Amino acid sequence: MFKKKYYCLIAGLPDLFFTELKTGLTPVTFRNTIKNDLLPADFELVKLLFLPADNENLLRLLFQTNEPWNCSGNFSEKFMEGQIENPTLLPDYMTEFLRWTKKKEIREKNLSAETKLESLFYTFVSTLKNSFLQNWFLFDLKSRNLITGFNCLNYKYEINKHLVKTTESKYVNSLLLANRLKPEYYEDEIPYVHDIIRVMETDMEMAEKEKNFDKIRWDYLDEHTFFHYFSIEKILSYILRLQIIERWMKLDKETGEEFLQKMISELQTSYEFPAEFSIAK
Repeated sequence: MFKKKYYCLIAGLPDLFFTELKTGLTPVTFRNTIKNDLLPADFELVKLLFLPADNENLLRLLFQTNEPWNCSGNFSEKFMEGQIENPTLLPDYMTEFLRWTKKKEIREKNLSAETKLESLFYTFVSTLKNSFLQNWFLFDLKSRNLITGFNCLNYKYEINKHLVKTTESKYVNSLLLANRLKPEYYEDEIPYVHDIIRVMETDMEMAEKEKNFDKIRWDYLDEHTFFHYFSIEKILSYILRLQIIERWMKLDKETGEEFLQKMISELQTSYEFPAEFSIAK
């Protein structure tokens, strides 16, 4: 059963109409808008979707890369700075990562540090009680490892060094390490694997492949929220879609707008937003 509170949130807001790319609707603004309307436990689920940005910031801060702070994360730069030496309030996987870097005496950002943090993150989210999010992160992990494996073979990189390793990805990783790349090997492990491998085998540019992968992720979200009408899953899916759009807005205005218009046309009847996000004609 859906929560009556979310029915009111979803069904009672005015339509969003979008005519050009001047909206304030981003993943972060949307997160801030709905914060007070969600149950605390559900907002904690929302925050999980922004942890990848926190992971980026942790690496930047720990290894002093001088890259700009990613403001999409849950934690401020000042807060995270205070946690580096004594991480009492960070998620457990970040604390474990910081202990690992000290034990290994890793002093600069490198591939092993990045993959270690990702492995700890995906292990952390694999234990989530929300099945939609748990399955999303598993799909994300396994599909990204599959794409990484193909790229490593094409560019003659050592696959094992680039794969994110968790218990849940062990079988997929073993297939990749054995150079078993036919889609039927992965059918029980990765949704849309035939589509993913079909894209990988084309000669299109990598940026174009990335767009197609994001379209596959979009289709996954469509399928796995089809029967979630007024639930937190619908909200989580919306944020994930906004993150896809935001990524392509930054890289390709035309592609980003295409994604955005598609999302609005599909979702405006099931999730509507405040008037301040609309653009006057």
